[in-house]
Amino acid sequence: MRLISTRLLRVCMVVSMASLLGACAVPLRIGLKPEERSKITALAAHVVIVQDEVIAAVQPPNAGAATGGLIGAMIDASIANSRVKESQQALGSFYAVIEDVDYRKEFNDAIRSELANYQIKVATVTTTPRAVNMDILAKLRNQLPPGQALLLIHPRYSLTADFRNFDAESHVSIWSRSDSPSAAGGMNVPIQRSVLYFQSQPVGAGGKKSLDIWGAQDAALFRSTMRESITETLRMALIDLDVAVEPVAKTGSLEEFSFNNGTITTKLKGQVVKDGDTRAIVLASDKKLYSLPRPSRSASTAAAQ
Repeated sequence: MRLISTRLLRVCMVVSMASLLGACAVPLRIGLKPEERSKITALAAHVVIVQDEVIAAVQPPNAGAATGGLIGAMIDASIANSRVKESQQALGSFYAVIEDVDYRKEFNDAIRSELANYQIKVATVTTTPRAVNMDILAKLRNQLPPGQALLLIHPRYSLTADFRNFDAESHVSIWSRSDSPSAAGGMNVPIQRSVLYFQSQPVGAGGKKSLDIWGAQDAALFRSTMRESITETLRMALIDLDVAVEPVAKTGSLEEFSFNNGTITTKLKGQVVKDGDTRAIVLASDKKLYSLPRPSRSASTAAAQ
């Protein structure tokens, strides 16, 4: 973490992360075809973690949708600005407790050992704070040795707007060499793509009460949850290649899970692809792969608090 005196307390609006290089027309989830997989002898992993500190997600106001036009946009901006200031004030003291937390280092240390178990051999791992644009992506692809492909991982983490949950979303994609047959006619389209989403169990009643719990005992719970999010993200990445492109539509095969969108707890429905006592990995109807707490654990935690 950067020194608190110089930190920019960044707060972002809750929006879907824009797909890299204008690939918004590309499906959110692309399965790696067997013929493409057979061509890959090794992967060069490139992990991009631009973020220096945890941020709080701020729900965008809906005033503009109701009012419309310039006035609606001005109202939206005013509400958003107010919410950003409130989050900045709430997070100020919490940042002081987690000053030494280094998510980038934690992720880098974990991925180097975990990717040894990846289904395709990983030849190199590079972790960088530098964002990848079209030029950088082209350079990374062009410098690949024959037979290698680029594994691009872009993690992002935050607290929900009510501070009750720790969320981590990672965009993962595999890119062939620019001059490979699979790239013909689709230079900026990956041969595999997925979004991996971790949500922690809820903590506290929200607001300052939740931040106090996260920050207690030198932020012990925050630190352990951050590490859990990395472990679960890498666990999803390891099984992702064998997960279907979308949930299998079988009678009774989809299960509902609670999901905190920052303002209310909603229901997320999906197919459980990997189950456990406390968490489940779920392929949801939005085609994202989620690691979610089991309802029993969330309920017992909430009751204890």
